[in-house]
Amino acid sequence: MSIDHTRCYVVTCDTCRAVFDETGADYVVHFDTPDDAISYVTEHGWTLTESGEPRCHRCAQRIHCDRDGHDYSPWHPCHCKGQIRDHALYGCGLFRFCHTCDHHETATLATLPTTAEPHTFGC
Repeated sequence: MSIDHTRCYVVTCDTCRAVFDETGADYVVHFDTPDDAISYVTEHGWTLTESGEPRCHRCAQRIHCDRDGHDYSPWHPCHCKGQIRDHALYGCGLFRFCHTCDHHETATLATLPTTAEPHTFGC
């Protein structure tokens, strides 16, 4: 058995510094040339900045939403029954999430906008 020292390239996101990992199991992919690296990662969801720097899929999505706005789902009622700590204190409310990035919003029923009660005089 021999151990050889070789030069290789790995791809790192220019925004968050995450290393390209195609399996999600902390397997760092090594490449022989920078061109091989860029070609491979762009085929697997990464993009390049205007200056040619690599950007991971998650950062590209976040930047897209910051620029163009989120693509929200409808509001959904929470069904945790108080298992989330704040929900145990303040009650469950509603949540919605962005279809593009990992952003989400929550609202309690007390914070949702309401309309004034209609008043009928003389009743």
